[in-house]
Amino acid sequence: MASDDDFFVLRRFGKLGARVALLMQDRVAYLEEQLQEEDLLCSQAQKDEADSGTFRCDARPRRQEVLEEISWRLERYQRFILDHSQLKSRRDATSFQIRNIREWFKNNNNPIREEEAEFIEKAGDLIPVVPKEKTPLRRFIDKFDCIRSISCFQLEQRELNESHYDSETTIYNKDDRIDKFVTCTTIIIGLAMLIGPLWLLQHVSFGPPNLRARLVIITAFLIAFTILLSIVTVAKPFEVLAATAAYGAVLMVFMQLGGGVN
Repeated sequence: MASDDDFFVLRRFGKLGARVALLMQDRVAYLEEQLQEEDLLCSQAQKDEADSGTFRCDARPRRQEVLEEISWRLERYQRFILDHSQLKSRRDATSFQIRNIREWFKNNNNPIREEEAEFIEKAGDLIPVVPKEKTPLRRFIDKFDCIRSISCFQLEQRELNESHYDSETTIYNKDDRIDKFVTCTTIIIGLAMLIGPLWLLQHVSFGPPNLRARLVIITAFLIAFTILLSIVTVAKPFEVLAATAAYGAVLMVFMQLGGGVN
């Protein structure tokens, strides 16, 4: 499992984490109540019996004990909350990663005992230890073994090291080469989306009768651009909308240029 980041998947234990957080919170809350009771007793006592304005000369040792316990319990609680929130914010392991591990277990005669390998069935609780942001296009390519099995995308035998598990059913890919392929594909699609409407608009004569045809071309390319941008990039919806608006402005310029030429 250490041979590749896509194999290194573990559980986040979301439900257990929530229960532990609630337990730690209750412990701190109980100590807070005790401290408030001690403060109330001190406020009602004579000044020579209790003084809330000092830590060094506090006449009530119980209050000091409660404060000291609060200090380390609160530190543990806050550290746990920060760590747990980071785990909760991570994306779940993809179906591709889970399927890879299941197939690896199956093809290698279940190298981990059945009861210890049951973690892979907790799909909603699994996270990649080393998460990697992948575009929808890259995730689409990962689903097809026929693409990943192309020799130019595979690690050669001499490139394997001791961390790789060498077997006939295990394929290690060159992630950087696949990423470059995705980048080149994105560039080609982008150029096609810019050059294509320019030539199409040029072949539609300018004037009121053909205005609808030009608008249909622009609308079709805007829709295609929005869909492709969502597929080949990890842009957020508002970023996709902003890019589509800019692309629409470019197409309108193309439309005006075509009219000037005619």
